Amino acid sequence: MNIKKTLLASLALTLGWGGTTFAQSEADALRYTRLGITGSARVQGIGGAQVALGADPATIALNPAGLGMFRRSEFSFSPGIQSTNTQATVGGFGFSDDRSVLSFPHLGLVVSSRKGDEDEGDWRGANFGVSLTRLNNFNQRINYRSTVEPPNTIVDYFAEQAAGRTEADLDAEFDNFTTLAGLAYGTFLINFQDEFGRPTTNAQPIYSLGQIEQQEEIQRRSSQNQLDIGVGTSFRDRIYLGASLGIVTTTFKQESIFREGGYYVDQYTVNETTGEAEIVLDGDYSLELRDEFTAEGTGINLKIGVIARPIDALRLGLSVQTPTAYTFTDTYQRSLQATTLNPATAQPETNTATELPGEFTYRLTTPFRATAGLAFFIGKYGFVTGDVEFVDYSDMRFSEDDDVFGSSGNFFTDVNSRISNTYRSAVNYRLGAEGRYEVFRLRAGYAHTADPYKNAAFDGEIQTYTLGTGVRLKNYYADLAYVRSKGNTRYSPYVFSTGGEPVVDLQEKRTTVMLTLGYNF
Repeated sequence: MNIKKTLLASLALTLGWGGTTFAQSEADALRYTRLGITGSARVQGIGGAQVALGADPATIALNPAGLGMFRRSEFSFSPGIQSTNTQATVGGFGFSDDRSVLSFPHLGLVVSSRKGDEDEGDWRGANFGVSLTRLNNFNQRINYRSTVEPPNTIVDYFAEQAAGRTEADLDAEFDNFTTLAGLAYGTFLINFQDEFGRPTTNAQPIYSLGQIEQQEEIQRRSSQNQLDIGVGTSFRDRIYLGASLGIVTTTFKQESIFREGGYYVDQYTVNETTGEAEIVLDGDYSLELRDEFTAEGTGINLKIGVIARPIDALRLGLSVQTPTAYTFTDTYQRSLQATTLNPATAQPETNTATELPGEFTYRLTTPFRATAGLAFFIGKYGFVTGDVEFVDYSDMRFSEDDDVFGSSGNFFTDVNSRISNTYRSAVNYRLGAEGRYEVFRLRAGYAHTADPYKNAAFDGEIQTYTLGTGVRLKNYYADLAYVRSKGNTRYSPYVFSTGGEPVVDLQEKRTTVMLTLGYNF
């Protein structure tokens, strides 16, 4: 069987499921676009405010003009531990889960070819740099339990997905294991009869009653990283210019197990004497949907920047980044196990069906970014600094991979329209300060990542607080940073076209402790 052809034939029928790779949605676009505090321990310790500072390998990823300030070559690496606590709340009940991972948030190398102070010329030579920056850490566990009432169950969702298809269509889809609706039909969760056993033209869910229990476990892993290659120069040690090429690699893996169960009626009859409906067949049903997918993407962007030092105590910085152009390939597989009454035997029966593995390639373009910064130095005692960043999340766009879709250009029209209607432009800001005493450093910072949503019923902002310390010697240095962030999101395991799906409120708290060790040469 040609899996790509099967995918294209059934793709439009499966876009609603929130956990699959088919559901390229506004939430997926935001996941790869919204960035947290990045860089070395020194930079993270001051809240990530680095646009006007320069002279740190981390600046290659945000304002490469900082490369022009280096007087010596430098190498640094930064191991860290990141812990994530996710509080899932639904129906007034909260469920908490924790996860910790070891990571390397930053690695940097700068090779300086700066002219000596005795050399003539306004331009002071060029410095080259390479850095590897962790942009996002996707490691997370989510667990929750809740109850819903018909017609808001996942079985109702399966029936909606089957709308417009005949019994023969679903038979074929189940036989070939190509769609979620086909799996639901083959495991007797949807059928072509109403609760009285009368034939229907559209697939109907089994007739469930009362409170239906749901439970889901979600495991997310992997990360988003950026390799930057940059160059910077200095004009009279007053104006610094730089540019860098960024290559972003993204891997997002998700495994989920969704369970649902409750009481249902397989068939009623009408009492001819009383005219009341009486149950002929009834029982309990249960289902387990396992969903595994991996999204792997590579993107490219360009950053250019400038830092001006009109007086020794003041630095002004400006950096712009082009949209990042990604190509993603998603791989997926789902299996559905259900225990229901077999209509032919009227006996409980457990059936399992597994979708054929599939693959889907598409493109994503993230928005343009512009960041301005200011740093004020208080002699030898330290500095205060701040950044302001502008990004318009409504400009995110999915597009077809021409190798798969040709050049029709309209497959993602709906999701791109939802992006425009859901998101808005945002202004993020970061503040930081460093105090100095001889070789010792003490740092603190704050970052506010603005709410990207237009009309959300909750505040999607992220607040981050940071602390740091360090020691600077002639050829060596060590910095330590503590970063604590908190933000809110929402999640739905499936989405109806007319609403009514369950909504899980997620409060995410992330804590990072990282160490940067550096060497000047």
